[in-house]
Amino acid sequence: MVKLYFAVLLALGTSVLLARGNPLEKRATCTVTSAQSVSVDDVPAIEAAIKSCGNGGVIVIPAGYTYQIRTTLDFTGCVNCEVQIEGTLKLSSDTAFWNGVRAAILLSNTKGATIHSKTGSGVVDGNGVPFWIAFAADSSYARPTLMYIIGGSNIVVENLYFKNAPNVFHSVTGDATDVIYRGLRLNAETYDNVTPKNTDGFDVGASYVTISNVTVTNQDDCVAFKPNANYVTVTDITCTGSHGLSVGSLAKGSNDVVQNIYVDRATMIDSAKATGIKLYDGTPGHGVATVRNVTYNNIVVKNCDYAAQIQSCYGSTSTCVASSHTVTDVYWTNISGTT
Repeated sequence: MVKLYFAVLLALGTSVLLARGNPLEKRATCTVTSAQSVSVDDVPAIEAAIKSCGNGGVIVIPAGYTYQIRTTLDFTGCVNCEVQIEGTLKLSSDTAFWNGVRAAILLSNTKGATIHSKTGSGVVDGNGVPFWIAFAADSSYARPTLMYIIGGSNIVVENLYFKNAPNVFHSVTGDATDVIYRGLRLNAETYDNVTPKNTDGFDVGASYVTISNVTVTNQDDCVAFKPNANYVTVTDITCTGSHGLSVGSLAKGSNDVVQNIYVDRATMIDSAKATGIKLYDGTPGHGVATVRNVTYNNIVVKNCDYAAQIQSCYGSTSTCVASSHTVTDVYWTNISGTT
């Protein structure tokens, strides 16, 4: 028995030593070279790097260079990949091309991605002014979302500066799950008398989404909990100039559900409202909304029109028609400040 015991230990020890003797496999790394021309699309080079190194590897956008995004940057080929943005990705001013295009940066059914800056120097520039001008001239002009996640899982976007989105900054929808946004700064402000429009910070219509340690300056919803938002957590967020942390709008033309939303430690500055719920009324053609288990906790209000607002007739311009919406287990706790 004793000899057998030591034989087993020897065998185990040998296998451990052999494992330690093997060097760790190095992750494939692709560094993308910018064409350094505003007329040349850098997207093909970035997508080629994703295809080459995207399966568990690293794609580097180095500091000191601007990369022109003249077509949608598609993350197809990224599986557990890391995209390190230290330079600047900038959307082109070609408003004719972008009209009707869903996204500038698209992650569709991506399984594992970390998109970040290690140094904090990374910028994603939506070049919003020409798009805001086009929309002001023609409200049917369809602008792209800056970063759009549809489906997929285990996606992290962190430590980046997003500026001047042409439309919404971030949208996550479909069957997407386990998505984390953290350490982000989003900024869309009036420039040369051109006012941003519809620049929601985050439109969330997915499950198990976390937003933390972010600052947003914009002119629309800071965070909008859209249909199918479920188990969404927002913590340590500062919103300036926004329409607030909003459930909805819901039931415009379908039956919509938002549930299990938790917001904690939010500072709301110069906003139309700090927090709220937006529901269309019961006019024929509208749907029925279900809102349940929503908590707004530790909200600091600074010069907002409303600390909390529930709109059951959102968008109505005349008589409000009674609806069959249900709103249950919604809590506001530890709200402080001034309106």
